[in-house]
Amino acid sequence: MKPTKNLIIALLCVALVGLAAVSWRQYKEMIALKAQLIDNDLAALKRQLAAANKNIKSLQDRLAASRGRRAGGTGGDLADGEGGPGGPNPGQRPGGRFGAFEALSGNAEFQKLLAIQMKGRISATYGALFKSLNLSPDQLAQFQSLLADKQQAMMDTLQAAREQGIDPRSDPDGFKTLMSQAVAQTDANIQQALGDAGFQAYQQYQQTLPERNVVNSLQQSLSYTQTPLTDDEANQVISLLAQNQPQRAGNGTAGTSTGGTPGPGVMALINGGGNARVTDDAVTQASTVLSAPQVSALQQIEQQQQAQQQIQQMLRSANQAATSPSPPAAGTPKG
Repeated sequence: MKPTKNLIIALLCVALVGLAAVSWRQYKEMIALKAQLIDNDLAALKRQLAAANKNIKSLQDRLAASRGRRAGGTGGDLADGEGGPGGPNPGQRPGGRFGAFEALSGNAEFQKLLAIQMKGRISATYGALFKSLNLSPDQLAQFQSLLADKQQAMMDTLQAAREQGIDPRSDPDGFKTLMSQAVAQTDANIQQALGDAGFQAYQQYQQTLPERNVVNSLQQSLSYTQTPLTDDEANQVISLLAQNQPQRAGNGTAGTSTGGTPGPGVMALINGGGNARVTDDAVTQASTVLSAPQVSALQQIEQQQQAQQQIQQMLRSANQAATSPSPPAAGTPKG
């Protein structure tokens, strides 16, 4: 019996050794396969990155070529608040950023990049509204699509207004009429998708986008401190900022919306709503609902805005001085 038992044990040991060898070989093969897959993924990513860089370089070359062709009539880039697509400064000929935008408007890759940018901007701008409306996935996708359609309609109208010679500065009523007609259908579609209550919430949210953007910055600056901003405090500051926006003669608040009601202007809406002015009165009133560190953070935003305004004024003055003809020296004949 003992030799038989020893033989069985020996056979089992041989079998275990063989199984271990097979398992080790399979393990090594699996490691090699993973390494090959990783190499393949890296190679694919590198190819995609190279293709993307090639597309970017192509767009940059076309943009540079467009600027070169239009260099004689640019008059400089357009201001963010009034220029951009369809909003040139009075007396400017086509060129600058709008000229480049117009030159690339028919480029499929450029349009694809714009769509990606617009989708991200809509999510960032209206994220809080999406959350409060509690929409189903299908409703949310439809709403996001309608918002993208509205922004595209506004951009198309800006270009059409420019082509028709309608200047938002010199003819604000004509421009508002044109814009209202352009967005009426998309607004009707949004109202149908959201219902009356949801559409009213959307309108109220959109009118306070500049204030919300400022409060979002305030929340971020306080998020890592001992006095983070609560949702209730944020809503109170939004209301206070909206109540203390400076007036602009003949144009309602400083940022009249497309319908003539207080709110961000067209270019501000396209670019995410813009930022409301933080005034001394708003800071004073906010001190009744915010703690001292929170008020200090709001004051810092006010100071940053004032610094930005002064920088822009200095740049405008420097640009005017550089483009204005030099006066003749004393005693030099003028002619």
